[in-house]
Amino acid sequence: MDSVAWSGASLMTDPLALVDLAPDAILSCDAQGAVLSWNRAAELMFGHAATVAIGAPLASMIGTVAAALLDDGRMQGSLELQAQRPDCERLDLTCRRRRLDDGSTIALFSDITRQRARQDGDFIRARNGELFDSLPDAIVVANSSGRIVFANAQAQSMFGHEAAALVGEPVERLLPQRLRTLHTAHRSRFLDTPGLRPMGRGLELHGQHAQGHEFPVAISLSPVRLEGRQLVIAAIRDIADRKAIESALQQKNLELERANRAKDHFLATMSHELRTPLNAILGFTGLMLMRLPGPLTETQERQLGHVQSSGRHLLSLINDLLDLAKIGSGHLELSRETFDARDVVEEAAATLRPAASAKGLNLHLDLPPGPSAVVADRRALRQVVLNLGSNAVKFTAQGAVVLRLPEAQDAAPWRLDVVDSGIGISTEDQARLFQAFVQVGDWRDRRAEGTGLGLHLSRQLAELMGGTITVTSRPGQGSCFSLTLPRG
Repeated sequence: MDSVAWSGASLMTDPLALVDLAPDAILSCDAQGAVLSWNRAAELMFGHAATVAIGAPLASMIGTVAAALLDDGRMQGSLELQAQRPDCERLDLTCRRRRLDDGSTIALFSDITRQRARQDGDFIRARNGELFDSLPDAIVVANSSGRIVFANAQAQSMFGHEAAALVGEPVERLLPQRLRTLHTAHRSRFLDTPGLRPMGRGLELHGQHAQGHEFPVAISLSPVRLEGRQLVIAAIRDIADRKAIESALQQKNLELERANRAKDHFLATMSHELRTPLNAILGFTGLMLMRLPGPLTETQERQLGHVQSSGRHLLSLINDLLDLAKIGSGHLELSRETFDARDVVEEAAATLRPAASAKGLNLHLDLPPGPSAVVADRRALRQVVLNLGSNAVKFTAQGAVVLRLPEAQDAAPWRLDVVDSGIGISTEDQARLFQAFVQVGDWRDRRAEGTGLGLHLSRQLAELMGGTITVTSRPGQGSCFSLTLPRG
């Protein structure tokens, strides 16, 4: 700067030779802050062409730096400032300026960004270098202008750069070219309001090795202030192996989904195919038991009864499988209608009563005197009541099974309770109770046949109707299954 004359007359002598060829940014503005001159170095430093800058307000060209530049109280000595270019790149600068007799101001800016990065790097290496090198993650430290000041040994290995070659470089040097412009803007916003950002916050980030190949990374950012220096410590982890595992799992999930759809299609198709001959078997068995073809001996009647009972059980299982397949494929369509639930409960009780009587159980209905209106799919509700009641009869050796409809209360959901005095269910088994093909209890003491589909299907149907099924039970003290459905 000493070689630059500070008078307006000397500037007019040969401005191109004196100003445009200077290595530092030289600019001037009038007393009102409008730009008068703007050399080539200023164009490169601040990112605005002279044709745009000259005549424009200085503050619109160099941002907040303008306020310090025009401060009358700070005209003596050199200023250290930080400026931001239109591309969001930040520069550390020193500025010397002079107010001229006509009120205009001339200033000279020197870029000390890399010098400041080296100073900050020396500070970090002296204080924390050994600590950072001992950490398992790659550590990169950047200063307030977004320049790398330190990279530990793991970072050098991960990115393939020597630490000395990285110092002073923008952190975008470690990113693929396609991401650098966008990241510079993100980085600038972060430096304006720095805050802790934990690793794996859901951002898709990538690093680039010196040899050119990309790799996915997870990064945590920790802003710190040390002896007046604002720094950001980045811990970086290569997650290429994790991504490969996630991709493989995703592929497996797709294959499982396809297999599940194929299974549902198979079940739906086979269920239809099985029901056709089974209905014929049950139909002819029923005709024979009615003695329409002729009389039966006692042994024949007993054997045909076994055939009919087993056939009905098999048909029930096929129907459950078909419904599960429809639910799994999203093809089960339920209607919403308002009806008196007492009719459905009484129908289910009529179906359950022969099995209860055969075991000497009292099947009791506890119904309100007035209608118990519910909005649901009638067939699905009947199936849920039958499944819950059938389970209660199966697992109750003596005592009673009660189907109870509490009286309606304002704003309360509709509810059905199925209460039994059976064997009860442990807390551990209750957690697995509604899983498909799961039967709880001791398999060596299995007291009733079953597939483990009934409760699973019942909960699925209840949820499709907007409701839930819950259970309250203790071993040896019976169980209470409660179905709740919305009233509206």
